[in-house]
Amino acid sequence: MGVLWRADTPLAVRDVVAQLNVGRDAPLAYTTVMTVMTRLTSKKVLGRSRPGRQYVYAPLAADSAEIAVRSVLDQFGDAALARFVERVELDPRLRNRLKRLMGPGR
Repeated sequence: MGVLWRADTPLAVRDVVAQLNVGRDAPLAYTTVMTVMTRLTSKKVLGRSRPGRQYVYAPLAADSAEIAVRSVLDQFGDAALARFVERVELDPRLRNRLKRLMGPGR
């Protein structure tokens, strides 16, 4: 994901593999990276398009925290949200942090 987050354009699997293998003693196989990227696409962490002859991939999640939050919400749904709300209600410091993150007037 770091390679894609640092890229200013969507990348093909071969471009990701090339960057991942820089300085590695044991290079990652193309098929291994392709499998991981395909799985991340099915989980909607990566987006895939085909502007030419090959697919290119771009991140749909801004960072690893977003990936984790999406995963928890997908797995636990409303129960996860309810627990978060309970935590915020019980912890004034957490409530203040949330207010700051949400911005002025909230």
